[in-house]
Amino acid sequence: MSKAFPAKLGNKDSVVGQTVFAVCVTNKVIVPHKFHSILDGILSKSYVAVKQMLKDRTKSSTKYYKDMPSVVAKSLVVKYQKNKKCKSVCKMVLPICGDKGKQIKLDNNSIRIPCITKKESIPIHPLKPITGNIRSVEFWKRKSKWHMSYTYNTPVEIVETNGFCGVDRNARDNVATIADPISGKVQRLGPDIMLWKNNLKNRKAKLQSRGVKNLLVKINRTQSNRTKDINHKVSKQIIDFAILHRKAIALEDLSKIKSGKCGKFVKKSNWSYFQLEQFIKYKASLHGIPVVYINPAYTSKTCSRCGIINNVQGKKFSCINCNHKDHRDANAAFNIAKFACTDVIDTNERELVSGRIDAPQTGKGEVRC
Repeated sequence: MSKAFPAKLGNKDSVVGQTVFAVCVTNKVIVPHKFHSILDGILSKSYVAVKQMLKDRTKSSTKYYKDMPSVVAKSLVVKYQKNKKCKSVCKMVLPICGDKGKQIKLDNNSIRIPCITKKESIPIHPLKPITGNIRSVEFWKRKSKWHMSYTYNTPVEIVETNGFCGVDRNARDNVATIADPISGKVQRLGPDIMLWKNNLKNRKAKLQSRGVKNLLVKINRTQSNRTKDINHKVSKQIIDFAILHRKAIALEDLSKIKSGKCGKFVKKSNWSYFQLEQFIKYKASLHGIPVVYINPAYTSKTCSRCGIINNVQGKKFSCINCNHKDHRDANAAFNIAKFACTDVIDTNERELVSGRIDAPQTGKGEVRC
């Protein structure tokens, strides 16, 4: 079901030779005002340093950037200079690698970073227990406030599952439908996204014709925030369903669904299926629930009772062979769960997202431009 790796820590918390089940978690806090002046000074120097880094990428040593702490300069080299796609930086992020507890000190519920906070600490509120040291932190300034995100490992208890529950992500009506073939239970999750999307589409078309860009930006931000909120709630309901029934989660592999008739429905719905998938995966990892992918071909046309492929129109499913009648999304969710037992695309997806507990390679994250 799951796979664990031997952890490697070069300090007193060393657990070499032991099996550790852990996942990586990131939380965010607001930095106290007393550290703002220090961060503002490092930020102004970082803009100058990053501009030099991108101009001459051969100067990757911290000796060329003596105006700032070497820890910050080293992390900026990895995050920006070694990223060949990064040409310029508009909104700077200050990353700091934990270096196995040498650069970021953890003291109960507070973090001390000697190069920034000196002997003082920044209070944190971790949602999950922390295993080992803080892996890395990032500072960024938005609307005159400094924020800090910190990444750490948290232990995971593996759930013993007794089957699969299928999740069908929809382009019409509800966001997703989940079904358990053994108990026969079905849940339709999320609101009707088509009505809301069409309303926003009409409003944005009118504003665009009038040339009101400020309101367009505001509506796009509202749309993005509500989409994220709905995906968070739906993914939590899916995880709760899987925990209650002790099931692994089966999803369709939608990575190659941009073409064809189905791709038109996906484009028309304009819903963030990838974001929902990511939320499901990381929440499943935190609870020790495996996630698998299956081939999406004919999941909504195949009868979940007899396995015959039918021609389906609309949301009503009716089998010409066994006269089985059901909702199209519920029938697809049952098929996804059944196909997961025999038609898993990548068997490695059965394994949790776990790995070695060591210092991360700072800079492989998103470039905020």
